[in-house]
Amino acid sequence: MSSLVGKSYFFEDGSKIEIIQIKDREDGPWLTYLISTGNSLPRKLVMRKNEFMHHYEHLFPDDS
Repeated sequence: MSSLVGKSYFFEDGSKIEIIQIKDREDGPWLTYLISTGNSLPRKLVMRKNEFMHHYEHLFPDDS
């Protein structure tokens, strides 16, 4: 699970998504990530790991 921390994906338009933390909670693992688009400030988001992987597994294959 921690093998995802620190990984980034860069899109062709210059946008970036970066996984910064995975934290275990009572209801399962939660993933904190940053989304940057162009020159804007990054947005910090938190989502359940299984939901994140449902959306972004093609960008971040989980090799753990």
